[in-house]
Amino acid sequence: MANRKDIENTKHTVEGLAEMAVALGYKSCFNQLTLRNGHSVSDILEFFEDNPGAVEAVIEWVLEKGCNSDGSSLEEEDDSDEDEDEDQDEDLKFWLGVE
Repeated sequence: MANRKDIENTKHTVEGLAEMAVALGYKSCFNQLTLRNGHSVSDILEFFEDNPGAVEAVIEWVLEKGCNSDGSSLEEEDDSDEDEDEDQDEDLKFWLGVE
């Protein structure tokens, strides 16, 4: 099993995350998407599945950093759905002959 020093020395890479998951006892029997270090993405998923707080931490980190993979900022709200609803309402009014 892992100790605190092992976790502190984890490389900040996908391979490091998978290695940490395995060190903590989360070794998937599926071994799907094997990484260069021999561990798998399945190991990471096992860890996240058993630790919803880790998922929450990732979500909070994304919200704090506030950027997409292309570097663009996260939008506060997506107004496109509201615009589509308004357009549909106008179309319906037109076809029904209502103003």
